[in-house]
Amino acid sequence: MKYYAVKCTNSEHIVTSWSECERLTHGVKGTLFKSFGTKEEAKAWLSGVSETFPEGLRLFVDGSFSPDFDYAGWAFVAVENGVELASAYGITPQPAESRNIDGELMAAYKAMQWLKANNRTGVICHDYEGIARWAKGEWKAKSPVALRYIEDIKGLVGNANFEKVEAHTGVKWNEHVDELAKKAIVEAKKAKKTQAKASDSLNNIELDLGLF
Repeated sequence: MKYYAVKCTNSEHIVTSWSECERLTHGVKGTLFKSFGTKEEAKAWLSGVSETFPEGLRLFVDGSFSPDFDYAGWAFVAVENGVELASAYGITPQPAESRNIDGELMAAYKAMQWLKANNRTGVICHDYEGIARWAKGEWKAKSPVALRYIEDIKGLVGNANFEKVEAHTGVKWNEHVDELAKKAIVEAKKAKKTQAKASDSLNNIELDLGLF
């Protein structure tokens, strides 16, 4: 069981499901939350957390990977002065070559696309260092996933600045985007199972028709 500690402006909560956590935090300005394995850890975090909320337009990005699924999950959340403007999540268009790194880079690419489409300049908040290093030309891209990232962000990187943040440090948006990237994989796995069942059903129908 997970325990979600939620720090609102005037109240604190500890809940045991993501749906409850999302209900308390979605669209609420100035809220922090973090998940823990025990209630004691959640209480300890609430007693020591400080409320610091970044100003300006920031796009939090994250990637996720599950060993039993070929594709990586990605997500971004656009936040301005503590208010969520937009969010998106999904899986990579091709199987992951570098586990969650594929998702991290796809998330940054999608975030830059959003900035360009909305004619905005913003800060990409990331925990994987390569997102900024490759975009700025500070690292030489060698792997296929890095080379693809460099190609994808051509014409987009001018709208973005970069800020490295530590993952799972209690900032609401870091936690939120992490959950969305994981959610992308969960939903994709369910969709794959549904398609497989539908295909099996169709095969059975064809076999039945062959009996006549």
